[in-house]
Amino acid sequence: MSYYSVFDIGGTNVKYSVMDEKGAMLEDGKLSTPLQGNGDIFPLIIDKVKSHQKYYDIQGVALSVPGAVQIETGYVYFAGQVTDLMYKEVKKELQELNLPIELENDANCAALAEKWQGNAKTNENFICITVGTGIGGAIFINNKIFHGRNGMAGEFGLMLLDSQKPTTNLLDGNTFSRMGSTWNLIDRVEQTTGKSLTGEVIYELYLSGADDSILQEVDRFFDAIAIGTCNLIHTLAPEKVLFGGGISEQKGFVSEIINRIKEIRPEILQLSELDVCKFGNNAGQIGALYHFLQQQAMKERWG
Repeated sequence: MSYYSVFDIGGTNVKYSVMDEKGAMLEDGKLSTPLQGNGDIFPLIIDKVKSHQKYYDIQGVALSVPGAVQIETGYVYFAGQVTDLMYKEVKKELQELNLPIELENDANCAALAEKWQGNAKTNENFICITVGTGIGGAIFINNKIFHGRNGMAGEFGLMLLDSQKPTTNLLDGNTFSRMGSTWNLIDRVEQTTGKSLTGEVIYELYLSGADDSILQEVDRFFDAIAIGTCNLIHTLAPEKVLFGGGISEQKGFVSEIINRIKEIRPEILQLSELDVCKFGNNAGQIGALYHFLQQQAMKERWG
């Protein structure tokens, strides 16, 4: 049995685990993401891998990271909140481990997890839309992740959904992320009602129909997701669209989007199936390991 140190690096926490080649977790945990500016993320990873090596024969390190990644070199062009990764060749930063290292974008890892063991195992063409602080995305085309130039493909959150404002201001408030993310829904509800509510509470109030202002804001939220999804289906014609993020696990989430797409253009629902991702918080780690195994197999094949 082979064992791997696997990390899912986020702006708040770094989730880590020891996994076998089948994706089973033998142990897992999380640490707070270090404050940015001193490069402390790299010693954190190195120390954790070395602690794993005391008990397991670790064969490699797999990383899920925020932002755009050049997967061959491990160079990170953009890293969201984890700025210590930005403009670094991560494989070189971790080379003292003397282990194979592979890294991939976090949304791409979620898609890879679905392809490997989730709800896209039989699909050669699908996309993932992750709904959270912003809108993330991954494009799986012709049985592989499509990265685009500098690894920037799949930045669905930057899609423009509204052209009412001057074009110089569109990215400030009219993107998919601004109009269709959970964080922005929570922010708009607080501005409208004066109440600081969680996404779960907002959704429960929406289903109950008890608050007209919340009904209006959640309707806007689902309208934005439906419009963005229509744009992506028209552009890529995937077999399946998978939704991830905590709110996607709420009852009736996909049905709300389907109902709105029926109003926009019902024919596209015959083209692409809509579903939720199978994996929640572990998707990044499962996908990171799958990416590692794929990359290492390719290197063995081609030398």
